Amino acid sequence: MNAKQRNRRLRGGGALIIGVLLGLMSLIGSANTSAKAASVVTPLPPTAYYAVKDGQLADLTATGMTAAHPLDQTTPTTWTATAQTDVPTATGQTNRYLYISSAQDGVQGWTAATNLRAGRTYQTTAPQAVKAQNYVVVKSFKTAPVPTRKVYRLVGQRRHWQARASLQRDKTYRVTQRRTYYQAGKAYTYLHVTSGKTTGWVWQADLKRGTAYNVAHHQAAIKAKLQKYLNSVTKDGTAAVAFYNLSPVKGSRAAKASHAAVYRQGKLAVNARGSHVTTSASTYKLYIAAYLMHLKQRHRFSWTRANRAGMTRMIVKSANDYPVSVLQRHGRTSINHWVASQGYYGHPFSAVRASRTTANSLVKVLKDLQLGQQAFNNRQDRAFILSLMKRQVYRRGIPTGVARADKGTVVRDKVGFLNDNNGDAGIVTLPNGQRYLLAILTWGRGQHGFSGYPRIARIAEHVQKIVY
Repeated sequence: MNAKQRNRRLRGGGALIIGVLLGLMSLIGSANTSAKAASVVTPLPPTAYYAVKDGQLADLTATGMTAAHPLDQTTPTTWTATAQTDVPTATGQTNRYLYISSAQDGVQGWTAATNLRAGRTYQTTAPQAVKAQNYVVVKSFKTAPVPTRKVYRLVGQRRHWQARASLQRDKTYRVTQRRTYYQAGKAYTYLHVTSGKTTGWVWQADLKRGTAYNVAHHQAAIKAKLQKYLNSVTKDGTAAVAFYNLSPVKGSRAAKASHAAVYRQGKLAVNARGSHVTTSASTYKLYIAAYLMHLKQRHRFSWTRANRAGMTRMIVKSANDYPVSVLQRHGRTSINHWVASQGYYGHPFSAVRASRTTANSLVKVLKDLQLGQQAFNNRQDRAFILSLMKRQVYRRGIPTGVARADKGTVVRDKVGFLNDNNGDAGIVTLPNGQRYLLAILTWGRGQHGFSGYPRIARIAEHVQKIVY
């Protein structure tokens, strides 16, 4: 029932109630003088009340009030008072009674004023159209005695709230109407919302203006676009690319951004031909570095001056003498076995062919290095190796490409070049703190020397622009 209908009902019912009251006053007038003096009925302007005690609905007779119906057995509702009277007690006091009628089912009678409190309950106003706007769920819900935290519909004459769906923080709710709901004398605003197939009423305090940012949707969109691009650059079978996003640097602009959750570690990982086995060229030296750190964990390797100089030559200038000496000393079979145990490509080294790898495997070893996992659990060792990768002198691949995408991007990488094979695998950090791992292996197309690196740079540039 809306406000206008309720007022019409109150006005229409008022004439009937006044007629009843006139009859009652006539009845009272025919009673003894003391009863008449004590039971004067005074009409009131229609006033809303709700019950707060379990009293009685009573009939007024010439001798006083006669209980007719327990108030607590009536439907909880707003009661409209239209008259009052004072009834004497045995001690000479008087009790005030109000003549009330139910807004729900028309039940009428007298009840003690102490059973009631001014205000409406279980009533709503008619819906009012509002300018359509987007809302989202608040960060933290407030407590209230009315239905909250869900989408509801109103059912039945009592205007009972029936839950239809829980509120979702990743959804946008379109609001087009509002209405007021009264409970225990207090007014609560409800908004009519639509979100996909969900529609109904929501307590206003559960929502705030805004449009939801669906993290999973945006992650899927980025991955789909990146996958499409990587498929296009590897479809001729002369390249393999693996990408793995890291969480932003703690405290960075990217970490504090409103949609930082999109870039949670690993949520954007994509590869194209990432498991394809191909010539590693000097990217295999990442495996040698990992193996040496494993030996250090077993106290079989230490940072002598010769070892530190050898590691520096191997990473910075991609010299072969030091890693070859490691292979000869410890044996390719033993090193292959350990590499496989770490989840890397298991057979990189052979005495009769060039070393091999996959793009996915290079990303895996870079991930362990960056995150301090498995063999790379010593912070100082990691810092030393990463510093060498930042200083390595062959910068025409990933470093060149990502700098074109975002000036100031830092790359710690290891390259490889052999015959027509050009590769690059690096840890990339953007100026805003975003980080990722990228491995690009190329071959064929008449490549020789470093001629494949402009191609690697183009791929790296586009990858960064797509994702970040």
